[in-house]
Amino acid sequence: MRILFVSPFLPYPPVAGGHRQIWSWMKRLARGHETAFVGFFERESEAAGAAEVERVCAETRVRLRKPTAHGYTSLAQMPRAASEFFCRELAEDVAGMVRSFRPDVVQFLAINMAQYRRWTGETPWVVTALDIAFVAHRRAIAARRGLERLRARCEWLRMLRYEAAAFRRADHVLAVSSHDARIVAAVGGHERVTAVPPGVDREEMSPRDRAPAPGSVLYVGHMEHYPNLDGLLFLYRDIWPHVRHAYPRAKLTVAGGRTREELAREAPETLARMERDASVELAGFVPDLHGLMDGTAVMAAPMRLGSGVRNKVIEAMAVGLPVVTTSLGAEGLAARHERELLIAEEPAAFGREVVRLLKGDDLQSRLSAAGRELVARDHDNDRLAKRLEHALARAAGARA
Repeated sequence: MRILFVSPFLPYPPVAGGHRQIWSWMKRLARGHETAFVGFFERESEAAGAAEVERVCAETRVRLRKPTAHGYTSLAQMPRAASEFFCRELAEDVAGMVRSFRPDVVQFLAINMAQYRRWTGETPWVVTALDIAFVAHRRAIAARRGLERLRARCEWLRMLRYEAAAFRRADHVLAVSSHDARIVAAVGGHERVTAVPPGVDREEMSPRDRAPAPGSVLYVGHMEHYPNLDGLLFLYRDIWPHVRHAYPRAKLTVAGGRTREELAREAPETLARMERDASVELAGFVPDLHGLMDGTAVMAAPMRLGSGVRNKVIEAMAVGLPVVTTSLGAEGLAARHERELLIAEEPAAFGREVVRLLKGDDLQSRLSAAGRELVARDHDNDRLAKRLEHALARAAGARA
Protein backbone atom coordinates (compact mmCIF):
# COMPACT_ATOMS: atom_id res chain seq x y z
CA MET A 1 0.00 0.00 0.00
CA ARG A 2 0.87 3.64 -0.39
CA ILE A 3 -0.18 5.39 2.82
CA LEU A 4 -0.38 9.16 3.37
CA PHE A 5 -0.32 10.30 7.01
CA VAL A 6 -1.86 13.69 7.86
CA SER A 7 -0.94 14.79 11.37
CA PRO A 8 -1.54 17.74 13.74
CA PHE A 9 2.03 17.41 15.06
CA LEU A 10 5.42 15.92 14.33
CA PRO A 11 5.47 12.54 16.09
CA TYR A 12 9.23 12.81 16.57
CA PRO A 13 10.62 13.34 19.12
CA PRO A 14 8.03 11.12 20.86
CA VAL A 15 7.59 13.38 23.90
CA ALA A 16 4.00 12.43 24.78
CA GLY A 17 1.82 9.34 24.69
CA GLY A 18 0.07 10.22 21.42
CA HIS A 19 3.41 11.02 19.78
CA ARG A 20 4.87 7.67 20.87
CA GLN A 21 1.84 5.77 19.62
CA ILE A 22 1.84 7.40 16.19
CA TRP A 23 5.62 7.15 15.81
CA SER A 24 5.42 3.43 16.53
CA TRP A 25 2.69 2.98 13.90
CA MET A 26 4.57 4.97 11.28
CA LYS A 27 7.83 3.09 11.76
CA ARG A 28 6.18 -0.30 11.51
CA LEU A 29 4.01 0.53 8.50
CA ALA A 30 7.02 1.97 6.67
CA ARG A 31 8.74 -1.42 6.83
CA GLY A 32 6.32 -2.99 4.38
CA HIS A 33 4.63 -0.06 2.64
CA GLU A 34 5.45 3.27 0.98
CA THR A 35 4.51 6.16 3.23
CA ALA A 36 4.28 9.94 3.03
CA PHE A 37 3.63 12.60 5.66
CA VAL A 38 1.94 16.00 5.78
CA GLY A 39 1.61 17.82 9.07
CA PHE A 40 2.32 20.65 11.46
CA PHE A 41 5.02 21.41 13.98
CA GLU A 42 4.37 23.80 16.85
CA ARG A 43 7.69 25.59 17.42
CA GLU A 44 10.78 26.33 15.38
CA SER A 45 12.78 24.20 17.82
CA GLU A 46 10.76 21.14 16.73
CA ALA A 47 11.57 21.45 13.03
CA ALA A 48 14.57 19.13 13.42
CA GLY A 49 12.12 16.29 14.07
CA ALA A 50 11.14 16.42 10.40
CA ALA A 51 14.48 14.84 9.51
CA GLU A 52 13.54 11.72 11.48
CA VAL A 53 10.13 11.60 9.83
CA GLU A 54 11.85 11.83 6.44
CA ARG A 55 13.83 8.69 7.31
CA VAL A 56 10.65 6.60 7.33
CA CYS A 57 8.57 8.46 4.72
CA ALA A 58 9.24 8.73 1.00
CA GLU A 59 7.86 12.28 0.91
CA THR A 60 7.35 14.80 3.73
CA ARG A 61 5.80 18.25 3.91
CA VAL A 62 5.60 20.09 7.24
CA ARG A 63 4.49 23.59 8.26
CA LEU A 64 4.71 25.72 11.39
CA ARG A 65 1.20 25.94 12.82
CA LYS A 66 -0.30 29.36 13.45
CA PRO A 67 -3.58 29.00 15.38
CA THR A 68 -6.72 30.36 13.72
CA ALA A 69 -8.90 32.86 15.57
CA HIS A 70 -12.19 31.40 16.79
CA GLY A 71 -15.38 32.87 18.23
CA TYR A 72 -18.59 31.63 19.82
CA THR A 73 -21.17 33.43 17.73
CA SER A 74 -22.81 30.42 16.09
CA LEU A 75 -23.43 26.74 16.82
CA ALA A 76 -22.70 26.09 13.14
CA GLN A 77 -19.03 27.00 13.54
CA MET A 78 -16.18 24.53 13.50
CA PRO A 79 -15.12 23.47 17.02
CA ARG A 80 -12.07 25.23 18.36
CA ALA A 81 -10.01 22.02 18.46
CA ALA A 82 -10.46 21.71 14.68
CA SER A 83 -10.51 25.37 13.56
CA GLU A 84 -7.16 26.05 15.26
CA PHE A 85 -5.65 23.39 13.03
CA PHE A 86 -6.96 24.69 9.71
CA CYS A 87 -4.39 26.15 7.34
CA ARG A 88 -5.05 26.85 3.67
CA GLU A 89 -1.41 26.16 2.80
CA LEU A 90 -1.52 22.79 4.55
CA ALA A 91 -4.71 21.95 2.66
CA GLU A 92 -2.84 22.67 -0.56
CA ASP A 93 0.02 20.47 0.68
CA VAL A 94 -2.44 17.62 1.24
CA ALA A 95 -3.95 18.06 -2.22
CA GLY A 96 -0.51 18.26 -3.81
CA MET A 97 0.69 15.15 -2.01
CA VAL A 98 -2.39 13.23 -3.13
CA ARG A 99 -1.59 14.20 -6.73
CA SER A 100 2.14 13.41 -6.58
CA PHE A 101 2.26 10.46 -4.18
CA ARG A 102 -1.05 8.89 -5.27
CA PRO A 103 -1.82 7.13 -1.99
CA ASP A 104 -4.08 4.10 -1.73
CA VAL A 105 -5.36 5.40 1.60
CA VAL A 106 -5.04 8.56 3.70
CA GLN A 107 -4.77 8.18 7.46
CA PHE A 108 -5.73 11.29 9.43
CA LEU A 109 -3.79 10.78 12.65
CA ALA A 110 -6.21 12.75 14.83
CA ILE A 111 -9.85 13.76 14.56
CA ASN A 112 -9.04 17.48 14.16
CA MET A 113 -7.31 16.72 10.85
CA ALA A 114 -10.35 15.02 9.30
CA GLN A 115 -11.42 18.47 8.03
CA TYR A 116 -8.76 18.05 5.30
CA ARG A 117 -10.68 15.15 3.71
CA ARG A 118 -12.05 17.66 1.16
CA TRP A 119 -8.56 17.87 -0.35
CA THR A 120 -8.05 14.11 -0.79
CA GLY A 121 -10.43 13.65 -3.71
CA GLU A 122 -11.70 10.11 -4.15
CA THR A 123 -8.89 8.52 -2.12
CA PRO A 124 -10.22 6.31 0.70
CA TRP A 125 -9.57 7.78 4.11
CA VAL A 126 -9.27 6.61 7.70
CA VAL A 127 -9.61 8.79 10.79
CA THR A 128 -7.78 8.00 14.03
CA ALA A 129 -9.69 8.78 17.23
CA LEU A 130 -6.88 9.08 19.77
CA ASP A 131 -9.73 9.97 22.09
CA ILE A 132 -13.45 10.69 21.63
CA ALA A 133 -13.24 14.45 21.84
CA PHE A 134 -16.94 15.17 22.38
CA VAL A 135 -16.90 12.84 25.40
CA ALA A 136 -13.97 14.78 26.87
CA HIS A 137 -15.79 18.07 26.19
CA ARG A 138 -18.96 16.77 27.85
CA ARG A 139 -17.03 15.84 30.98
CA ALA A 140 -15.45 19.29 31.14
CA ILE A 141 -18.80 21.12 31.33
CA ALA A 142 -19.38 20.31 35.01
CA ALA A 143 -16.13 22.05 35.97
CA ARG A 144 -17.25 25.37 34.44
CA ARG A 145 -19.50 28.06 35.88
CA GLY A 146 -21.64 30.85 34.42
CA LEU A 147 -20.73 32.04 30.95
CA GLU A 148 -17.80 29.62 30.79
CA ARG A 149 -20.21 26.70 31.24
CA LEU A 150 -22.38 28.00 28.38
CA ARG A 151 -19.31 28.29 26.17
CA ALA A 152 -18.20 24.79 27.14
CA ARG A 153 -21.64 23.42 26.27
CA CYS A 154 -21.59 25.14 22.89
CA GLU A 155 -18.13 23.73 22.21
CA TRP A 156 -19.33 20.25 23.15
CA LEU A 157 -22.20 20.51 20.67
CA ARG A 158 -19.85 21.72 17.93
CA MET A 159 -17.48 18.86 18.57
CA LEU A 160 -20.26 16.29 18.69
CA ARG A 161 -21.56 17.43 15.32
CA TYR A 162 -18.09 17.59 13.76
CA GLU A 163 -16.93 14.25 15.13
CA ALA A 164 -20.14 12.41 14.27
CA ALA A 165 -19.91 13.63 10.66
CA ALA A 166 -16.27 12.50 10.41
CA PHE A 167 -17.04 9.06 11.84
CA ARG A 168 -20.04 8.66 9.53
CA ARG A 169 -18.20 9.61 6.34
CA ALA A 170 -14.88 7.85 6.94
CA ASP A 171 -14.10 4.66 5.10
CA HIS A 172 -12.80 3.34 8.42
CA VAL A 173 -12.26 4.61 11.96
CA LEU A 174 -9.47 3.61 14.34
CA ALA A 175 -10.35 3.75 18.03
CA VAL A 176 -7.99 3.20 20.95
CA SER A 177 -10.16 0.72 22.84
CA SER A 178 -13.21 -1.52 22.46
CA HIS A 179 -15.03 0.97 24.69
CA ASP A 180 -14.31 3.84 22.31
CA ALA A 181 -15.06 1.64 19.28
CA ARG A 182 -18.59 1.09 20.55
CA ILE A 183 -19.09 4.87 20.89
CA VAL A 184 -17.80 5.44 17.36
CA ALA A 185 -20.10 2.74 15.95
CA ALA A 186 -23.11 4.25 17.72
CA VAL A 187 -22.36 7.84 16.67
CA GLY A 188 -21.13 7.01 13.17
CA GLY A 189 -23.94 4.56 12.44
CA HIS A 190 -21.70 1.82 10.99
CA GLU A 191 -19.35 -0.97 12.04
CA ARG A 192 -16.30 0.13 10.03
CA VAL A 193 -14.33 0.54 13.25
CA THR A 194 -11.19 -1.18 14.52
CA ALA A 195 -9.83 -0.90 18.06
CA VAL A 196 -6.05 -0.42 18.02
CA PRO A 197 -5.02 0.45 21.58
CA PRO A 198 -1.73 2.08 22.57
CA GLY A 199 1.11 -0.41 22.79
CA VAL A 200 4.67 -0.87 23.88
CA ASP A 201 7.63 -2.51 22.19
CA ARG A 202 8.53 -6.04 23.23
CA GLU A 203 11.95 -5.04 24.50
CA GLU A 204 10.22 -2.74 27.00
CA MET A 205 8.36 -5.76 28.38
CA SER A 206 11.46 -7.90 28.88
CA PRO A 207 12.29 -8.87 32.50
CA ARG A 208 14.00 -6.04 34.35
CA ASP A 209 15.49 -5.35 37.76
CA ARG A 210 13.58 -2.62 39.56
CA ALA A 211 15.13 -0.73 42.46
CA PRO A 212 12.41 1.64 43.66
CA ALA A 213 13.38 4.30 46.16
CA PRO A 214 11.30 4.03 49.36
CA GLY A 215 8.42 6.50 49.37
CA SER A 216 8.88 7.52 45.73
CA VAL A 217 5.80 8.56 43.72
CA LEU A 218 5.79 9.54 40.05
CA TYR A 219 3.37 11.64 38.02
CA VAL A 220 3.83 11.71 34.23
CA GLY A 221 2.16 13.91 31.62
CA HIS A 222 2.84 16.35 28.81
CA MET A 223 1.29 19.44 30.38
CA GLU A 224 0.08 21.15 27.21
CA HIS A 225 -2.65 18.50 27.26
CA TYR A 226 -4.92 20.10 29.86
CA PRO A 227 -6.26 16.86 31.42
CA ASN A 228 -2.65 16.08 32.42
CA LEU A 229 -2.24 19.48 34.04
CA ASP A 230 -5.58 19.10 35.81
CA GLY A 231 -4.51 15.68 37.11
CA LEU A 232 -1.30 17.18 38.50
CA LEU A 233 -3.16 20.00 40.25
CA PHE A 234 -5.64 17.50 41.72
CA LEU A 235 -2.77 15.32 42.92
CA TYR A 236 -0.76 18.09 44.54
CA ARG A 237 -3.55 20.24 45.97
CA ASP A 238 -5.98 17.57 47.15
CA ILE A 239 -4.28 14.17 47.37
CA TRP A 240 -0.66 14.87 48.29
CA PRO A 241 -1.48 16.30 51.76
CA HIS A 242 -3.14 12.96 52.65
CA VAL A 243 -0.10 11.04 51.41
CA ARG A 244 2.35 13.20 53.33
CA HIS A 245 0.31 13.01 56.53
CA ALA A 246 0.35 9.21 56.49
CA TYR A 247 3.84 8.82 54.99
CA PRO A 248 5.94 11.92 55.77
CA ARG A 249 8.95 10.66 53.79
CA ALA A 250 7.00 10.45 50.53
CA LYS A 251 8.65 12.18 47.56
CA LEU A 252 6.79 13.20 44.39
CA THR A 253 8.55 13.49 41.04
CA VAL A 254 6.69 15.22 38.20
CA ALA A 255 7.94 14.29 34.72
CA GLY A 256 6.50 15.93 31.63
CA GLY A 257 7.19 18.50 28.98
CA ARG A 258 6.35 22.16 29.69
CA THR A 259 5.47 21.53 33.33
CA ARG A 260 6.71 24.86 34.65
CA GLU A 261 5.43 26.83 31.65
CA GLU A 262 1.88 25.51 31.95
CA LEU A 263 1.79 25.76 35.74
CA ALA A 264 3.02 29.36 35.49
CA ARG A 265 0.22 30.13 33.04
CA GLU A 266 -2.64 28.29 34.76
CA ALA A 267 -1.68 28.08 38.45
CA PRO A 268 1.28 30.36 39.35
CA GLU A 269 0.59 30.19 43.11
CA THR A 270 0.64 26.39 43.03
CA LEU A 271 3.88 26.45 41.05
CA ALA A 272 5.46 28.68 43.70
CA ARG A 273 4.32 26.28 46.44
CA MET A 274 5.68 23.26 44.58
CA GLU A 275 9.04 24.92 44.00
CA ARG A 276 9.33 25.61 47.76
CA ASP A 277 8.16 22.10 48.70
CA ALA A 278 11.08 19.77 49.50
CA SER A 279 8.83 16.75 48.87
CA VAL A 280 8.35 17.65 45.20
CA GLU A 281 10.72 17.57 42.24
CA LEU A 282 9.64 19.16 38.95
CA ALA A 283 11.81 17.14 36.59
CA GLY A 284 10.37 18.45 33.31
CA PHE A 285 10.86 16.36 30.19
CA VAL A 286 12.80 13.17 31.01
CA PRO A 287 14.36 11.39 27.99
CA ASP A 288 14.84 8.09 29.86
CA LEU A 289 11.39 7.72 31.34
CA HIS A 290 11.78 3.96 31.82
CA GLY A 291 14.90 4.49 33.92
CA LEU A 292 12.95 6.89 36.11
CA MET A 293 10.09 4.39 36.41
CA ASP A 294 12.48 1.62 37.47
CA GLY A 295 13.54 3.74 40.44
CA THR A 296 9.98 4.62 41.52
CA ALA A 297 7.66 2.72 43.87
CA VAL A 298 4.26 4.05 42.71
CA MET A 299 2.79 5.90 39.76
CA ALA A 300 -0.13 8.20 40.59
CA ALA A 301 -2.51 9.00 37.73
CA PRO A 302 -5.55 10.75 39.26
CA MET A 303 -7.22 11.67 35.96
CA ARG A 304 -10.51 13.60 36.05
CA LEU A 305 -10.80 14.94 32.49
CA GLY A 306 -10.30 13.74 28.94
CA SER A 307 -11.10 10.45 27.28
CA GLY A 308 -9.36 7.57 25.55
CA VAL A 309 -6.70 5.22 26.89
CA ARG A 310 -3.92 6.64 29.06
CA ASN A 311 -0.59 5.70 27.54
CA LYS A 312 1.18 6.54 30.79
CA VAL A 313 -0.72 3.78 32.62
CA ILE A 314 0.14 1.18 29.98
CA GLU A 315 3.80 2.21 29.90
CA ALA A 316 4.04 2.05 33.69
CA MET A 317 2.49 -1.41 33.85
CA ALA A 318 4.78 -2.61 31.03
CA VAL A 319 7.88 -1.93 33.14
CA GLY A 320 6.31 -3.25 36.34
CA LEU A 321 5.58 0.09 38.02
CA PRO A 322 2.42 -0.25 40.17
CA VAL A 323 -0.29 2.30 39.38
CA VAL A 324 -2.97 4.08 41.38
CA THR A 325 -5.51 5.80 39.15
CA THR A 326 -9.16 6.77 38.86
CA SER A 327 -11.84 4.87 36.98
CA LEU A 328 -11.36 7.43 34.19
CA GLY A 329 -7.63 6.77 34.17
CA ALA A 330 -8.31 3.04 33.72
CA GLU A 331 -10.97 3.57 31.05
CA GLY A 332 -10.57 1.35 28.00
CA LEU A 333 -8.19 -1.06 29.74
CA ALA A 334 -8.92 -4.63 30.78
CA ALA A 335 -7.37 -3.81 34.16
CA ARG A 336 -9.21 -4.49 37.40
CA HIS A 337 -8.96 -2.90 40.83
CA GLU A 338 -6.74 -4.94 43.16
CA ARG A 339 -5.64 -7.15 40.25
CA GLU A 340 -3.49 -5.07 37.85
CA LEU A 341 -3.79 -1.65 39.53
CA LEU A 342 -5.59 0.26 42.27
CA ILE A 343 -8.53 2.59 41.60
CA ALA A 344 -9.81 5.41 43.81
CA GLU A 345 -11.81 8.56 43.10
CA GLU A 346 -11.83 10.85 46.14
CA PRO A 347 -8.66 12.54 47.43
CA ALA A 348 -8.52 10.81 50.82
CA ALA A 349 -9.22 7.38 49.32
CA PHE A 350 -6.66 7.96 46.56
CA GLY A 351 -4.07 9.00 49.12
CA ARG A 352 -4.75 5.88 51.19
CA GLU A 353 -4.17 3.65 48.16
CA VAL A 354 -0.88 5.40 47.37
CA VAL A 355 0.32 4.95 50.96
CA ARG A 356 -0.87 1.36 51.00
CA LEU A 357 1.34 0.66 48.00
CA LEU A 358 4.28 2.56 49.42
CA LYS A 359 4.12 0.42 52.56
CA GLY A 360 3.25 -2.88 50.86
CA ASP A 361 6.14 -4.61 49.12
CA ASP A 362 4.04 -7.72 48.52
CA LEU A 363 1.24 -5.63 46.99
CA GLN A 364 3.77 -3.84 44.79
CA SER A 365 5.13 -7.17 43.54
CA ARG A 366 1.68 -8.62 42.86
CA LEU A 367 0.42 -5.60 40.90
CA SER A 368 3.71 -5.34 39.04
CA ALA A 369 3.52 -8.94 37.77
CA ALA A 370 -0.18 -8.74 36.86
CA GLY A 371 0.23 -5.42 35.07
CA ARG A 372 3.11 -6.69 32.95
CA GLU A 373 1.07 -9.78 32.05
CA LEU A 374 -1.86 -7.63 30.89
CA VAL A 375 0.35 -5.41 28.73
CA ALA A 376 2.06 -8.41 27.11
CA ARG A 377 -1.35 -9.85 26.27
CA ASP A 378 -3.20 -6.72 25.05
CA HIS A 379 -0.62 -4.06 24.14
CA ASP A 380 2.17 -5.63 22.08
CA ASN A 381 3.04 -3.09 19.37
CA ASP A 382 4.00 -5.75 16.82
CA ARG A 383 0.61 -7.46 17.04
CA LEU A 384 -1.26 -4.17 17.13
CA ALA A 385 0.55 -2.96 13.99
CA LYS A 386 -0.84 -5.94 12.10
CA ARG A 387 -4.35 -4.98 13.22
CA LEU A 388 -3.76 -1.42 12.04
CA GLU A 389 -2.38 -2.64 8.72
CA HIS A 390 -5.46 -4.80 8.16
CA ALA A 391 -7.79 -1.85 8.87
CA LEU A 392 -5.96 0.39 6.39
CA ALA A 393 -6.02 -2.33 3.74
CA ARG A 394 -9.73 -2.80 4.29
CA ALA A 395 -10.30 0.92 3.80
CA ALA A 396 -8.06 1.03 0.72
CA GLY A 397 -10.02 -1.80 -0.84
CA ALA A 398 -13.43 -0.36 0.02
CA ARG A 399 -13.60 1.71 -3.18
CA ALA A 400 -11.54 -0.56 -5.42
